[in-house]
Amino acid sequence: MLPLAPTEPEAPPDPVATGGRPRRRWIAFVVALVLLVSAVIGAALIPVPYVALRPGAVRSVSERVSVDGAPSYPPSESIAFTTVGLRRTSLLEAFVGWLDDEVDVRPEEVILGDRTRDENRRYNAELMDSSKLVATAVALDRMGEAVTITTTGAIVRGIAEDSPAAEALELDDVIVAVDGEPVDEIGVVGDLLQAGGPGASHTLTVERPAGSDTRVDVDVTTIAAPDDPSRAIIGIDPEDRISAFDFPIDVTIDSGAVGGPSAGLAFTLAVLDVLTPGELTGGRKVAVTGTMDLDGRVGPVGGGAQKGFAVRDAGYEVFLVPSDELDEVREAVGDEVDVIAVDTLGEALEALQSLGGDVGSLLTAEDEAA
Repeated sequence: MLPLAPTEPEAPPDPVATGGRPRRRWIAFVVALVLLVSAVIGAALIPVPYVALRPGAVRSVSERVSVDGAPSYPPSESIAFTTVGLRRTSLLEAFVGWLDDEVDVRPEEVILGDRTRDENRRYNAELMDSSKLVATAVALDRMGEAVTITTTGAIVRGIAEDSPAAEALELDDVIVAVDGEPVDEIGVVGDLLQAGGPGASHTLTVERPAGSDTRVDVDVTTIAAPDDPSRAIIGIDPEDRISAFDFPIDVTIDSGAVGGPSAGLAFTLAVLDVLTPGELTGGRKVAVTGTMDLDGRVGPVGGGAQKGFAVRDAGYEVFLVPSDELDEVREAVGDEVDVIAVDTLGEALEALQSLGGDVGSLLTAEDEAA
């Protein structure tokens, strides 16, 4: 037999060709997965400068009203006020909120303005305290009771963009005088600005910051109001700074931890409901939103859609809202809730009367003429 040809020993297996490449692919997959999970966790935890407005609660008011010094008539079916849930969001929560029809995601600066979160909480607590006092004053005045109000200026709560006030005033300034005349009566700042008509220059004495002893004089020139060319304005939303109320009846409203002014109309109606015989709601489940001014005007606040969802989900039949928020609320709740626009206390009482409510003598000739 011929001898076998010598053979070369086999080369060791190529780690790259066998186990190395799959191993590297596995490592790359694990790294990618870790990065993805980290990104998801970061999106879920890292806050972004946005806030989410969500449907809040619907709370009965009448049982929160206590009276001393007059008979009370607690109704069986109470007027209710509405709230909006407000919280800062993470990136993931903001994204989910943008996809949810019941959530409104807005930039934080739109909600807070120039205030910090703590300052905004204090601010809303002050607005709630003020709204309860104003609601009580308006309700007692509607009943013919004598109410004495002392003011010490007008707080600048809003400034219209590109208005004369935008260059001269800051939010929360307190106008204590106009051309040397003190702002010491309800709504007088608007009256004092009428001198000279649109185009006239005025000197405003301003307390800045509010509550301090520092006062500055600023000059401003009025313009004509869009709805009335003869009326002079400077483009502000003033709120009378009330130093004292003198009520003939001791009324207390327990608002709990809720802040803001949006329950003003609800509080006003609830006080009237408790202090007068019968039921303003006529036994219907009625929810209400809107601020209340001392002259009986109802103002919008925002979050109408979220409040509408809350009212619908809580099973309420009727929702009284400021006219500026009517379309928003109706779009949110459709035909599931009877949404009625009201812009004054008189209109709110008329709406309740149309529902079978015991309005009695609370409606005035002026309401009926309007």
